[in-house]
Amino acid sequence: MSHFRSIRAAKVAACLLSFAAAAGLGGCSTARYVPLETAPPAPLPNAVSAAAILAPTADARTELERLPRSSAPPIALRRAFLELELGHARAAIDATSQVLYSASRPAANEEAFARYLRGLAYVKGGTPELAAYDLDRARQLALDPGLVGRIGEVAATRPAAASGSAVAALGVHSRAQWHAVAANPRRLDPMDRATRITVHHSAMYFRNDSPAAAAVQIQQIQHEHMAGRGYGDIGYHYLIDPAGRVWQGRPLRWQGAHASGANNIRNIGVCVLGNFVRGADGQQPSAAQVGALRHLIVALMQDHDIPAGEIFRHSDFKATACPGPLLEPVIDRIARELRGGVPEYRVATPAP
Repeated sequence: MSHFRSIRAAKVAACLLSFAAAAGLGGCSTARYVPLETAPPAPLPNAVSAAAILAPTADARTELERLPRSSAPPIALRRAFLELELGHARAAIDATSQVLYSASRPAANEEAFARYLRGLAYVKGGTPELAAYDLDRARQLALDPGLVGRIGEVAATRPAAASGSAVAALGVHSRAQWHAVAANPRRLDPMDRATRITVHHSAMYFRNDSPAAAAVQIQQIQHEHMAGRGYGDIGYHYLIDPAGRVWQGRPLRWQGAHASGANNIRNIGVCVLGNFVRGADGQQPSAAQVGALRHLIVALMQDHDIPAGEIFRHSDFKATACPGPLLEPVIDRIARELRGGVPEYRVATPAP
């Protein structure tokens, strides 16, 4: 009986092998493996054009995972577009920053796409106030017809900027409140539209948080600038005292005298009162000063469409200890946060 079972089992095995061979599933030398169909990987973008950067995708997440971590403009810009498709506004801004703030200046076409994508990220991220400069700049530079059309679509849906001045909402203390002397207009130059902000310290140890003491301190700075340096007025446009009050310095219609020569052109000068160096003669900026500096920078960005990439320290323009090693990291952090597209628009209650 077992003999017949063995023969039957052998016949069944032979039939199965025969079927497998006919189907092309068995045999080492004759097997033909047919893989399941999968979508071929998208080719890496190698040009900065609407067809390459803004092309629709069937699976943004998968394509993003396959893109290499590269700062090459075609790849970084495609990455920004895919992040936007996934609703990741901050990640898109980070990707555009690789192009805008690389060691080498981007070509006009590359900057146009980066500005468009960053402006779109600001809009989608809920901070349309910061989109204006990037979209306007993209419009100026764009030559690609596909990009030009996209920019027009965003501009048509972008909310209108709020009326009024964001800086005024901070409760800025006027020149009259610190008893400024009259400026000498013959020593002043008109300033065109502001495009950047530079932060300084007064380089004088100062911790008194009373408004009267701050007024005297600002008077002393104006006197030194006018009598000692021959300026037409105090050199800074705004000053911030230890209590976080913002004081008006030189009116913005006049170019400042704070960053040396041509560096003052279209440059808003902000001075934080204090001496922010290390050692016995130095001090840390107060928490109120840091908060007021951030609010003032954001308000100036809103009022003048200044991008976060145009926030500077005095030491960025010349070899100087200003604004001090204890304040410089604060400025860098504020600029980095604002480049991430997450500015705080709530205005702090001004100090009395």
